[in-house]
Amino acid sequence: MNKRTILFLDNTYPKAYQLSTLIEQAIGGTESSVVKTALILSQKYNVIVAQKFRDTLHAENDSLCFIPKSKMDKTKPDFIVVLRKYPLLKELKKQFPQAKLFLWLHTYKNTEYVFKRMGLSKTNTTLVCNSKTHAKHTAKILNNSFLGSLFSLFSNKTKVAYCYNPIAKPDKPPIKRDINKLLFFSSPNKGLKQVVKSFNAINKKIPDLRLYIANPGYKDDKSIELNKNIIVLGSLPHQQMMQHVAESLCVFYPQDSFAETFGLIYAEANALGTLVLAHDIGAAREILHENNNMIDAQNSKQILEVIKTWQEQLPMVEYKMCFNDESVFKQWGELLS
Repeated sequence: MNKRTILFLDNTYPKAYQLSTLIEQAIGGTESSVVKTALILSQKYNVIVAQKFRDTLHAENDSLCFIPKSKMDKTKPDFIVVLRKYPLLKELKKQFPQAKLFLWLHTYKNTEYVFKRMGLSKTNTTLVCNSKTHAKHTAKILNNSFLGSLFSLFSNKTKVAYCYNPIAKPDKPPIKRDINKLLFFSSPNKGLKQVVKSFNAINKKIPDLRLYIANPGYKDDKSIELNKNIIVLGSLPHQQMMQHVAESLCVFYPQDSFAETFGLIYAEANALGTLVLAHDIGAAREILHENNNMIDAQNSKQILEVIKTWQEQLPMVEYKMCFNDESVFKQWGELLS
């Protein structure tokens, strides 16, 4: 029996990437999840990852290859998973009428997204979210809001599903944890200004604290004022980044302006036994370990007390099996079936 073919299409990320990129350099969480998910699915399917900003073909193995978008017309996909870009659906439905379409969302949508309902219905597209929280929010807006209910009078409800991003269970060699090391590793637009403000406030009470800041490398914010106890790591390959995570008291993420649809920082930190100091926003409660209590990002007194408590004794957090390859493969398998 011939394997069926899945085509992932990334029309956004400004550089070509593949499996080796995860080792060699920093890369966005969405893109790393695409590579890992494609690799997992290649166990059963032929998987092609087409990228707008790729010039050459790269074969990872017999069942997984990365191609320029311009070569996409030579493929015969049974399933097409489009990253983010709704406008591509109509064109792809015309080009590949036999293929089942999926739109993989990585951000929360507002009420205006309801106006995409007609196009989603005409192309019979299923939306793929990153978590139950993300899927519930998306389905509520598209199908169950007042405007969504009006659209249901003349178009089918949008199918909404979710698949977790894969997180490998790490080997955890004994590492000495630095109780004065806090870490922020995410894009600066994800509340970094608020994080720095919060750090500056507690740093006055605990002068030995240091905040290390890293980011994926595709965004920067030079407007943020840094003090002498804030160290900018810049853009680091994944393995080096995880070393910093494992050595830190916690991932320092007290912000309430950016809601994660999944939150790789939550899952990757907890997998290494590292707590995340985070506000209950987006998918945080769903993704974080049950022992990882959350804080009010506006309450600097509470943040200070939690840091002091964790310096004395850290609650135990650990890897969640629902993010492993087998679970992610099962989620996608059920979706594609």
